[in-house]
Amino acid sequence: MLLNRFYIIVIALLLACAGCTSNNMVTKEVCPILPKQSLQFVDVFDGTAEEMAMLIPDNAQDTDGYWLLGYVYDATRFVTIRCKYADGKTIDVKLLNKVERCDYKIDIHDTLTLACK
Repeated sequence: MLLNRFYIIVIALLLACAGCTSNNMVTKEVCPILPKQSLQFVDVFDGTAEEMAMLIPDNAQDTDGYWLLGYVYDATRFVTIRCKYADGKTIDVKLLNKVERCDYKIDIHDTLTLACK
């Protein structure tokens, strides 16, 4: 009986710890989806795009990569993503709430997706 109670307590503590260490950040796509237009390129800026402080990816491969961005917000700044589409249209998206990382992926059709968390 005492041993069963011990196991229940240990399991409860392990579950509580697992909840503490899990990554609760939500990943979301940043660039708006435009009808019949694929996302072709993104630029990532520290601040506004007009300030031209473009950031290079921390890891860049042919089909995927990422930017680590937490330090920008730690310095009380923000990130802007410039989304560039196949028709030449660009849309700037300011990420005012802190994101730690943005990941890009390019599929076999050369379509780009960008997700930040």
